[in-house]
Amino acid sequence: MSQNLNRKKLSIFNLKNLYVYGLIIIFLFSFFLIYNNKNFILKILYDSVESVSKNFQYQFTKFDINGLKRVKYDFINKNLEKHLNSSIFLLPLEKINNNLKENNWIKNIKLRTNYKDTLFIELEEYVPIGLYKFNNKLFYFDNNGKIIEKVQYNNDITKFITFSGQSSNLKANLIIEILDNLNFKSEFKINKIEYLENRRWDIYIDKNLKLMLSEISPKKSLINFINIKKNLSQIDMDNIKLIDLRNLNKTIITYY
Repeated sequence: MSQNLNRKKLSIFNLKNLYVYGLIIIFLFSFFLIYNNKNFILKILYDSVESVSKNFQYQFTKFDINGLKRVKYDFINKNLEKHLNSSIFLLPLEKINNNLKENNWIKNIKLRTNYKDTLFIELEEYVPIGLYKFNNKLFYFDNNGKIIEKVQYNNDITKFITFSGQSSNLKANLIIEILDNLNFKSEFKINKIEYLENRRWDIYIDKNLKLMLSEISPKKSLINFINIKKNLSQIDMDNIKLIDLRNLNKTIITYY
């Protein structure tokens, strides 16, 4: 009696195992078929979406850009024209984003569609605050000192102050803020600014008159210069080579 029960249990156990093994084999076989034909299956799905989009006019046909200043329209158009008339649902937004960000001027991008026919592009560009001179070449840089791109247009040279000296691009926002607070740039033409020994500034104004500023308080140096300028004629200014303002209590004027 005991032997018969054991045989029945063994028989049931084997049937369960065969059933489980069978399911595993079927699953693995199905997975194998799908894996080896995934490209074919994906192509069918892709073509189906494209077909439906074309029939019901859900195709990418135009784009709208906001924030375009330094980036050329042709650059955007060139990156998007290959996707024109494709399904609006299949636009590779991440790929488009990465391609557009290859432009040095683009800081951030936001892409979205209207799920009909339009791609909306929100651009945030880097804003240059000056030009950094390095190896006799000029580069735009932003408020954080980030080098954006090499200057290619001569007319831009007159729009920005040129900075030179190691790390001058990283410290430039500090001296620019001082100049703005004193309204200095509206009173004097600044030719260039040098950052010396990572410590202090020399500013060249008008006919290359050199102002040597204090390391401790460049703002106070400039205030002293503004006060001195009130007592100097234009002829006096034209004959001055440099004004040493490093000592806040004593100013040294050197003439040609």
